[in-house]
Amino acid sequence: MAMLTRRALLAALSAACLAPPLAAQDRSGGPARYPLFDDPPDTHALTRFDMTVEGQGYRMFMAIPTGAPSAEGWPSLWMLDGNAAFDRLGAGDLRRHAGLAVIGIGYPVDERFDTTARALDYTPASAVPDTETARGRPTGGADAFRARLTGPLRRAVGERAPLDPARRVLWGHSYGGLFTLHCLLSQPLAFAGWVAASPSSSFGGGVLHRMAATAPHLPPGRTAPLRILLGDSEHRRGSAPPDGPRPSPQTLALAELLGRRTDLDVQLTVLKGLGHGETFAATFPQAMALAAGRD
Repeated sequence: MAMLTRRALLAALSAACLAPPLAAQDRSGGPARYPLFDDPPDTHALTRFDMTVEGQGYRMFMAIPTGAPSAEGWPSLWMLDGNAAFDRLGAGDLRRHAGLAVIGIGYPVDERFDTTARALDYTPASAVPDTETARGRPTGGADAFRARLTGPLRRAVGERAPLDPARRVLWGHSYGGLFTLHCLLSQPLAFAGWVAASPSSSFGGGVLHRMAATAPHLPPGRTAPLRILLGDSEHRRGSAPPDGPRPSPQTLALAELLGRRTDLDVQLTVLKGLGHGETFAATFPQAMALAAGRD
């Protein structure tokens, strides 16, 4: 992979061509198996619980270190699409970061993804007709979900595990990546770090680009890491793959725009040869390293 600071964002296309290949498996549909729960590592205790907030059900997944936390609590990585994330997390992922708590925010369904619930929760209001509405899936609930995530969902986890409020990192893929960036642009103090994997940056007629122009910044002297990752072979389902490396131009442009902010440490990573679904698990290592303070 090629990791790029904002001074090199314009070189992303050529850098992607030089990146070594990554192996990943696209398992977008079907039921979640959760092999991690069948064979958990001794470094973490795994639990899950369901709760309902404002009529919407959520399934919370927790991998909490088994050691003794510091006085401030454990650093934590919060992963959207929690069913799929905990279906794909491996024991080795957790062992490599024995002092990192991993929290998954999912839905009380058997499948890896609740496509209807995530379409509503992860998307902002759209300025143009969107494909989800055409499929009968409501959109535009990102503000309401952000309030749930940073309010009752966060409190429920905090009652069960000692987490450091100053070391929370949010990860999301696709619509989850869209939400991650929307949350950053709406409430930059909600998390200490941000990882947007293959974000749906063109959703809503470019709503993220418009938000960036007037988004609040962090207080003076504060800087937050933002990691944006995407494949160079992503394309819409049902369309032909690109003839050559072609990272999303909308995402590259947004990364360049956000890279101009002095309160964000922006790094862009282009994953060679990976399509949209394949970047899901391929972005775990960088997200976990950032959350664990090893970035």
